[in-house]
Amino acid sequence: MDVFNEAEEVLIVVDLGGFTLDEISLTMTPEHYVLQATRGDQRFSERIELPPNVDVEQSRERLVNGVLEIVLPRKTGPAQPARRRAPCRG
Repeated sequence: MDVFNEAEEVLIVVDLGGFTLDEISLTMTPEHYVLQATRGDQRFSERIELPPNVDVEQSRERLVNGVLEIVLPRKTGPAQPARRRAPCRG
């Protein structure tokens, strides 16, 4: 499993070689993502902690050739006002 913290999104990549979409269960809360995959006696489970600034409501998942990609966009909030600094006196 790899987690990439990009500027606009968090990308989680999990190799689930051999599992199909029907064998994978995803559960998400604002704090974590739980991935479970079951096929016969083979089981895989992973709990992924999420950063606080991702939008779980807008997440996207896709499974391609046994690789699950989970994209979590970062929340956009109100722009922070620019901070003024006093000029340096030397």
